[in-house]
Amino acid sequence: MAKSKKLIIDLSKENLFFEERNQTIKLLNFKTETMSLDIAIFEKEKFIKNSTMVFAHLPKKLKTKLNPTGK
Repeated sequence: MAKSKKLIIDLSKENLFFEERNQTIKLLNFKTETMSLDIAIFEKEKFIKNSTMVFAHLPKKLKTKLNPTGK
């Protein structure tokens, strides 16, 4: 188990957002081990809640920016 792979990547300063169902989703952390993301949900620029989502549900343009496979 000589993995030096970073398990949690802080995305909060990257300002990565996407729109879904009249809500703005901001990416906070990417957990590479579980391929999940901590997110903040905003509606009309007002914070609603923090939540988690799986990497597979991200829009394609954000998936390519994060590129977890290193390809």
